[in-house]
Amino acid sequence: MLLRVGSFFLLCVFISLGQSAFAALTVDVTSPTTSWTPITYSNNNYPDPSDDQQTGSGEGDIVGNQSHPSVYVAFGDAGTPSLTDGVLGLRIRLGADDNPAGFKGALFVGIDANADGALDLFIGVDNSGSNATIGIWNPGPGSNTSPNTTSIVSAPLVSYTLTALNYSWTAVNTTIDPSVGTGTDLNNDGKNDYFLTFTVQFADIVAQLAAKGISVNENSSFAYVVATATQANALNQDLNGVGKNYDGNATWSSLGIIANPITAAGIEVPEPSAGLVAAMIAALAIAHATFRASAKRSAAP
Repeated sequence: MLLRVGSFFLLCVFISLGQSAFAALTVDVTSPTTSWTPITYSNNNYPDPSDDQQTGSGEGDIVGNQSHPSVYVAFGDAGTPSLTDGVLGLRIRLGADDNPAGFKGALFVGIDANADGALDLFIGVDNSGSNATIGIWNPGPGSNTSPNTTSIVSAPLVSYTLTALNYSWTAVNTTIDPSVGTGTDLNNDGKNDYFLTFTVQFADIVAQLAAKGISVNENSSFAYVVATATQANALNQDLNGVGKNYDGNATWSSLGIIANPITAAGIEVPEPSAGLVAAMIAALAIAHATFRASAKRSAAP
């Protein structure tokens, strides 16, 4: 029985990891949320508290609740056997489109790619200056384990020109979010919420992490920290998952704002419980003992 439990768990893991083979060839930035995977958090919801941005801009207010996630991920595997190509997409729900029209700030998604609690890379959109761009950025020289120890090197490592294929700023409605109903203004500011959607080339993420000695592919788990900003070197507007007032020296994990690990392909592989781990170990021990006994019987004259 224990062997069956352990085998079933391993089978589930392998099936989950293998599902990336069925990912779309690319990411359609205008596709409905039903084609995307919500990013979840340890408190089992999809935060963010409303009207908690530091600067008052509705565009900088990340919004979400249990019924309407604040962040989604999608992956296109390019239809090749390679596990390091394709397109990674992020979609974030923001509270408004302030005048003039269009997203005018910056949004960053920090990636902890090796589960050490520190952010290794940032991807995102910087429309705060004269040159709107999607990019990949290095974290600053701090430990990058908490709000007060994190900064961003403003010059991107890789940048992409905004196009209709890699960028979308779309009002939340029943077309892009069929489940939205009448919930198009989660922060109750009298303005329609908007989805900011962008993609980056996954090979560029792989290459930049490799330069840091971190090897990843589309089945590797990433933990994300999502934030808005007024410029490209600091997370100074809204941290997804926490209110306006928080301890800036607390770690991402203790603040509850680092998302549950998820593969680039959008698959969560839950950690096995202690009981299940023990069952798997016991199952392996029984299997090993059974094998040895069988081998002895076969060797007997």
